[in-house]
Amino acid sequence: PKGRESRMSYSMVKRLVLKDWYFLRFPIAGYVAAGALSLALISAGGSGLSFAGSILLVTILISVGIHLAMLTVINERKEQTLSFVMSLPISTREYTIAKILANLLIFLVPWVTLLAGALALLWIGNAGGMIPFITIVLTEIFVSYCLILSVALVSESQNWTIFAIVLGNLFFNGFLYYVSHLPSIASAMKGHAVIWSQAPVTLLAAEIAAIVLLLGLTLFFQGRKTDFL
Repeated sequence: PKGRESRMSYSMVKRLVLKDWYFLRFPIAGYVAAGALSLALISAGGSGLSFAGSILLVTILISVGIHLAMLTVINERKEQTLSFVMSLPISTREYTIAKILANLLIFLVPWVTLLAGALALLWIGNAGGMIPFITIVLTEIFVSYCLILSVALVSESQNWTIFAIVLGNLFFNGFLYYVSHLPSIASAMKGHAVIWSQAPVTLLAAEIAAIVLLLGLTLFFQGRKTDFL
């Protein structure tokens, strides 16, 4: 019966998601704690501590994405646990959905926590002009993570995943320079008011579209595979 198969599929997807959560619960807690330290450094005041805290914050979010993709996707292939997973009553599409759900939900814990903390510090510190810039920059890290996850899932290759990591980091540096030098964003960063002009709104919309596109392409290419083993 289709209803019974649907319940079994949902159960297997749920189990795979919970499995990844279980194995990553301690690393994620460590990342959140390190993120709290970065926010503490930023809030401590002084250009040196604020800069160190900002670098630590960005490094933590990038590291979380790399850690998740390598551990939950690439290591399953290297340690040959993927063959066991695919022997379970689950389709390739359901496996892909489970991996995407688990990774996104786990990544969103530190990402949302640290983004909210950073924006709260800016608001309290009367530096609202930085809020659009920080939102765009941290969302770009989310986009980069989705790229790494997509390449890892589709290629199942450590080499290609490392290439995606390098590409994402290089693009991030260029993107950071580009956004910080856009006139409408650069001028607003010096003020106290939160100004969402056309440039930051367009950039944020493009980032959200890129996330949706990457995840959609991942499901598409995974659905065309005939062999996972």
